[in-house]
Amino acid sequence: MADRLQALRDALTARPGEPVSFDVLVAEVWPDEAPMHPRAALRTLVSRLRATEQVITEPTGYRLVPRPPAPCQLPADLPDFVGRKEEIARLELVDAPVRAITGLPGVGKTVLAIKEAHRLRERFPDGQLYVNLRGYSTGPSMTVDQALARFVKALGGGQNDDYRELLRNRRVLVVLDNATADVIAPLLPDTPGCAALITSRPDLPMFAQVKLGVLADEEARELLKGMRVDGDTSELIALCGRLPLALRIAGANLAGRHLPDYVGELREHRLAALEIEDDDTAVQATFDLSYRKLSARARRTFDFLGAVPGPDLPRGLADTAIDELVAANLVQRNGDRYQLHDLMRLYAHARTTVDDRRAVFEWYLKRADGADAELNAGFTRLLPAGPDRVPFASREESMAWFETERLNLVALAQDQPDAALVVALRGYLLLSGYYAELRTIADAALAGETGQRAAAMHVCLSYLDWRSGEHLSAIRHCEQAITEFRAAGREAEQATALNILAGIYHDIGELDLAREHLSRALELYGPNSMRAQLIGGLGNLGLLELELGRLDSGEEALRRSVALAREIDDIQHTSNGLNNLAVVLAAQRRYEEAAAAFREALELSQQHRMRPVEMSARIEYAELLIATGRPEEAREHAERALELAGDDDLFIEVDACLVLAEVNRSIAEFDAVLQRARDAEFRIIEVRALAGKAALLHEHGDSAAAIALCDKAIERAESAGLRYRADLVRALSSGMS
Repeated sequence: MADRLQALRDALTARPGEPVSFDVLVAEVWPDEAPMHPRAALRTLVSRLRATEQVITEPTGYRLVPRPPAPCQLPADLPDFVGRKEEIARLELVDAPVRAITGLPGVGKTVLAIKEAHRLRERFPDGQLYVNLRGYSTGPSMTVDQALARFVKALGGGQNDDYRELLRNRRVLVVLDNATADVIAPLLPDTPGCAALITSRPDLPMFAQVKLGVLADEEARELLKGMRVDGDTSELIALCGRLPLALRIAGANLAGRHLPDYVGELREHRLAALEIEDDDTAVQATFDLSYRKLSARARRTFDFLGAVPGPDLPRGLADTAIDELVAANLVQRNGDRYQLHDLMRLYAHARTTVDDRRAVFEWYLKRADGADAELNAGFTRLLPAGPDRVPFASREESMAWFETERLNLVALAQDQPDAALVVALRGYLLLSGYYAELRTIADAALAGETGQRAAAMHVCLSYLDWRSGEHLSAIRHCEQAITEFRAAGREAEQATALNILAGIYHDIGELDLAREHLSRALELYGPNSMRAQLIGGLGNLGLLELELGRLDSGEEALRRSVALAREIDDIQHTSNGLNNLAVVLAAQRRYEEAAAAFREALELSQQHRMRPVEMSARIEYAELLIATGRPEEAREHAERALELAGDDDLFIEVDACLVLAEVNRSIAEFDAVLQRARDAEFRIIEVRALAGKAALLHEHGDSAAAIALCDKAIERAESAGLRYRADLVRALSSGMS
C-alpha cells in the first residue's frame, strides 16, 4: 500500500496544481494490472494521501495543491546536548497539539525545545516557525503584533495577511520561546495538522506540560566533559547548582585553566548566590567570573551592550571586542546581528551606565535622523534634526535600515522616551502603517515633554486619532500643538497642525471650518518655503473644492499639486495627488482619465510601500469600478483596502465596508455602515450610505422609503455644506419620482 501511495503522490506531483485524469492516475499507480474497481481503489488512496497533502477532486481527476515554500526559523540544534532522556521520552508520548516545557530560568528549556522541534521537523513539512518572545528580558518583550508580523512574513504573507489563514491546509510547527501566559493564545495555530511548542518559566497547566528541573549529577558531568573539563568536577557542579546555563558558563571560563584554582575562585565569590532559591542570583556568580576574565576592552563592550533595550544589535554598535564575547559564549552571533541570553542581558543591563544609555540613544538618533532625511516621506519635520546625522545613500537603503532596526528603535523610544526620536521615526512608521507603535512612543514621550517638543507629539497623536475616528481627541491635540507652535513662532510646524485640523473637519463634514484652517495653513506655507507641504495643501484644497461643488477649481488645484510634486520628485505627494485628482475626474464622469490616474497612484504607492495612499486609492478606484459596471473588481480592491486598514484606520475601514455594501447590494450592510458612520461622525460616508441604500430600496420597489432617505441625505449634506453630495442625491431622487 505504501508503494501505491507513493506512486499516486509522484503522479500528482509531476503536474502540481493541474488536474490529472483518473485514467492516467490508475495507469501510474497500477502499471501492471488495474484493480477490478479502479475508481474506488483510487478514492481510497486519495483519502489516505489527504492526511498529509491537499488534494482537490476535479470533474476529470484529482489535483494536488502545491505546497508553499516551507520556512525553517529554528535555531541550530546544539551538538553537545546531553541528558534529558526522561523528559524527551515524556515529550515523545505527548499526543496533543500544544506542548509546553516549563521551569526556572537557565534550566535549559530553550535547548530542549529546539532539540524536540528538530526531532519533529519531518512531521511538519510545511515549515517550522520560531520566535523568542523575551517574556523575561530587561527590555520590552516582543508584542503579539510583532511576533505575528514575523510569522506572516515567514509564511510568505504580506503585512496585513491573516496568520491563521496562512496556516490553513499546512502542517506547521510553531515554537514560542520565553513566553508569558498573556501572549500565547493569539500565537497558537488553530488549524488541524499544526502544532505548537512553548517554553515558559511559570507552569502552563492548560497544556500538555513537561516540567524541567536541574540536571542530574551524571548529566552535569557529561555536559562538562563535552566542554573538555577534566578532573573531579563534583564541587564545581554543586557550586553551579546543576543549572545548565551556569555549568556552560563555568565550562567556558575553564578553557585552558586549572580546575582547582577556578573552583577556589568560585568558592570565594558569593557562594550563596548559586543557590537555586533565587533564580536571578543563581547565575550571578558565574556571570561575574566570566566577566572578570574578559579583557578590559571586552568588559567595556559588554557593559555597553546592556544599554540596548531591543532584541538584538548590529555589529556597528559594538567594537571588535564583541568577537571576544562571542568566543566566550557570552554573546551569540546570528548572521550580522548579535544577541544576549535573557539572563545575560539582565546581568549586562545592571552594569550599564547612564553614559552608556545616552550613547546608545545618540547612535540610533543620528542614524534615524539621516534615514528620515533620505526617506523623503513628504511629512513636515516637526523638530530640527541633530547636526551630526548619519547620511544614507538612497531611499531604499534608509527604508531597509528602518525595517531592520524597527524593534530596537521602538524599544529605545519606550525605554528612553524622547520627542526627537519619535519625530525621526514618524515618517517611516506612518508610511509603513505602524500606527500602534507610533502611538505608543508618542504617548510615552508626551508625558515628559513641554513646549515645542510636546507640540510635536500632539501632532503625531492628532493624526492617529483622526484616522481612528477619535475626532474630538484629534482636534484637542491639534489645537494644543497650534497654540505651542504659535507661541514659539514656529510657523511651518503650526501650518502642519492646521492642515491636519482641516482634514479632520473635512471628514466630519464641517467644510467652513475645514476651509478656514486650510486657508491659514496655505498662508504659512509660502513664506516658509514649505514646497512639499504646499503641494499637500493644494491637494486638500482640491478635495474641499469638490465637496463645495466647484469641480473645475478642484481639478485645477489638484493638477497644480501633482505637477509641483513631480518637479521635486516627491513620490508620496505625487501618488496621493494622483489619487485625489482621479476622484475629481471621476466626479466629472471622465472615467478613462480617472482610471489611468488611479492606476498610477496604486503603482507608486505599492512600489514605495505607502500604505495610507494605497488604502485610499483602492477605495476610490473601487467606486469608479462600480460606476462603470465592474463590481467584482471593485470587491477585490475594497477587500484589500480592508485588510490593509487593520485596526488602525477606522475611516478606511468604514469606507471599504460601504463599497462592499454597494457591491453586495445589501440593505443590512448599508445599515451597519450608517450606524458606524454616524457614531464616528463621518458625514460624507453617511450621506453616501443613505444615497446607496435609497437607490437599492427604489430598485426593490419601495420608492416612498427611497425618496425619504434621499431627503434625509440631502438635509445631512446641506447642513455640512456638502453641495456636491447634495446635488448627486437630488439627481438620484429626481429619477425616482
